[in-house]
Amino acid sequence: MTTLSVFLDLPRSIKDKDKRQEEAYIKDRDRRKIYLGHKVLLSEDGQPWIPLAVRKVYLQIVNDPTRNYEHLPVAGAPEFIRGATEFALGKNSNAVLQNKASGVQTPGSTGAFRLGAEFLHRWYNISHKTSVCIALLPYDRYRTIFESAGLTDIRPYRFWDDNKMGLALPEMLEDLERSPDVSIVVLPTSCNPTGIQLSSSDWKQIADVMRRKNMFPFFHLKDQGLGSGDVDADAWPVRYFASEGFELFCAQSFSASFGLYGDRVGNLLIVMKSNEAVISVRSQLESLAREIWSTPPCVGSRVVATLLNNPSLYVEWKDSLKMTVRRLMIIREKIREKLRLLETLRSWEHLTDQAGVFAFTGLTSDQVAILAKETHVYLPEHGQMNISGLNANNLDYVTQAIHHVTMNDH
Repeated sequence: MTTLSVFLDLPRSIKDKDKRQEEAYIKDRDRRKIYLGHKVLLSEDGQPWIPLAVRKVYLQIVNDPTRNYEHLPVAGAPEFIRGATEFALGKNSNAVLQNKASGVQTPGSTGAFRLGAEFLHRWYNISHKTSVCIALLPYDRYRTIFESAGLTDIRPYRFWDDNKMGLALPEMLEDLERSPDVSIVVLPTSCNPTGIQLSSSDWKQIADVMRRKNMFPFFHLKDQGLGSGDVDADAWPVRYFASEGFELFCAQSFSASFGLYGDRVGNLLIVMKSNEAVISVRSQLESLAREIWSTPPCVGSRVVATLLNNPSLYVEWKDSLKMTVRRLMIIREKIREKLRLLETLRSWEHLTDQAGVFAFTGLTSDQVAILAKETHVYLPEHGQMNISGLNANNLDYVTQAIHHVTMNDH
């Protein structure tokens, strides 16, 4: 028997640049080092934020002596699916009241995208090659999911304007106009990942183009409630498209808003034109889910379902969201004002024009590299900053570090 592995010549996977940056931070021995590339919402003490209401529900569930450990149904817990659907669309949505909406529980929003992509590859526009329009951002979080599912005709659309430090709406609309009819369009919401808040007017213009070109919306509703502090306002784009008669998918994530990162609680929301279509689509999604992961995990979804269906806990949780969003905005205002007082050679208004957990700073990859090398402050290469990583202990130092690397701006 051979002693050599059959995988001896297998090349190693190339680590993405963000991962390499995180490893560099871990190896850095300087006591001043600060990492602002976390993907989770942090509390003031630098630990992942968990709402008190979620802690209460979690303890109730794990200490419940009557709880069983049976597998959930393939599509997930019915009470979770109902709660997640109403959470995104609103209880008074026509799609909800007329049974034109449902969902399938998934391992996070990544699982929702993979499940949705697999379904669309098999059943959407099957007589033609389907294009997928994805926001052109400094990093691409969606492309590989759709390509792995077989949807390889990716059409990037412009979304972020480096000069304006904000939304490139005219360019986005132009790119969507040029894309093939019946394309799938991936639409990020809730200020993630850029911090951009699209107005209702912006969304209506996007919807007009997509309606005319018969495009299929695939939303990413990741941090509902952490953009504006209002869960209904953050879900407005999805609700508007549903009210306008669009059939759509929406990848929901409950990681940040509920502090349930390790539990991987997601949902693939589906909105169709009829209940019959919902039943058919959901049945095919269930078959795909059974092939990919069999059944979803149960504890996190039970936490979410319990909280969404308990009025007093729901109000307590929403209040904690508002407090957290207020803290994030105060941090944005403080860093903008400190940079202004240092007389940096650029405007930082975009930091407070944005919202949510993350901000696009506008720092170049070279400036990010200098920031790490000379000041030991680490950001992803594209300059995205986790605002929640800033606190009273590091805000002054980070501000000085940013000022240092932007002194030569013209």
